[in-house]
Amino acid sequence: MNKKEVFKLARGFRGRAKNCIRIARERVEKALQYSYRDRRNKKRDMRSLWIERINAGTRIHGVSCGRRMRDFLDYGLPRNEAGVYTQEWILRG
Repeated sequence: MNKKEVFKLARGFRGRAKNCIRIARERVEKALQYSYRDRRNKKRDMRSLWIERINAGTRIHGVSCGRRMRDFLDYGLPRNEAGVYTQEWILRG
């Protein structure tokens, strides 16, 4: 990464991290590592939240989430569509 790119990415950083190339390069590299890691963590968090919501909604109706998914899978739906239909079924109430 050249100097111009580093300073462009370091915009908004505090202190010498935004205008001293050596420090800016280190901070930018670390920031890129964090962003790479957290893009994956975000997907993981959203998936667990989605599962919790489906589970809570199905329990309101007196059915377990696994049982509802099994019904849809036995019906012949692919797994990702079964999750969507379970969520729609909860929202219809």
